[in-house]
Amino acid sequence: RTRSHYTSPSNADEIAVVKPGRQLYIDPSYDGAERGLEVPWTVPANVRVVDARKDSLQDANGLLVTPAALPAKAAPAVFSDGVYLRLDPSVPDSREYIRNVVARIDPLARTYSWSATQEDAKYASIRTGLFVGSAFVLALIGASLLVSQLEQLRERRKLLSALVAFGTRRRTLTLSVLWQTALPVGLGLVLATSVGITLGSALLKMTRTPVTMDWPSVLTMTGVGAAVVGVVTLLSLPPLLRMMRPEGLRTE
Repeated sequence: RTRSHYTSPSNADEIAVVKPGRQLYIDPSYDGAERGLEVPWTVPANVRVVDARKDSLQDANGLLVTPAALPAKAAPAVFSDGVYLRLDPSVPDSREYIRNVVARIDPLARTYSWSATQEDAKYASIRTGLFVGSAFVLALIGASLLVSQLEQLRERRKLLSALVAFGTRRRTLTLSVLWQTALPVGLGLVLATSVGITLGSALLKMTRTPVTMDWPSVLTMTGVGAAVVGVVTLLSLPPLLRMMRPEGLRTE
């Protein structure tokens, strides 16, 4: 038996196409590559426009048609099976239960998990400000490390020249400069991340909010720290190479 047919009001153009009594053509080949397979279908007279529920799990625009309302040749091209469920987040492993049930029904069936997220503009601006401030602080630390690095190289000019004269590889001395910069920045980032995670977790638990990690922000700050280390090391290499020359052993 042919039942009612509905079209969701996505926009005026789509609603104008689906008029009662109008003949439409359904292409079973999906992409129109095969000509002559179009199946004609007349829009029933009792079709009507309805609004989707606000709590609907399927945000789809188009026709909702029962199988008996379409020609038999067109049915395989337009119908698909699917079930939408809203789970209780307080139930542990609820998604795994659904996957197990689906696997018993059809081992080849696929399951998808959807979740809605919402971001407050004020908190987003605060987070951006904190990121900019942290990056600026790391830049100041890098500048301080660069100044102290150049002063140490100037004081150790004769020592560096003597080490090279005794056969120390230049690569070893270059790596020493890298470690002198990387260790302070790395220890600082590890300490800051540990303290931040501890305090953040304590505050979230006090408000009974699930503890989640914003790993993209952590990785971004790690990248900024690595960039600071690379810049300081590169700026320290030219003075280091000049001070490793044999002329540094001359004295009056």
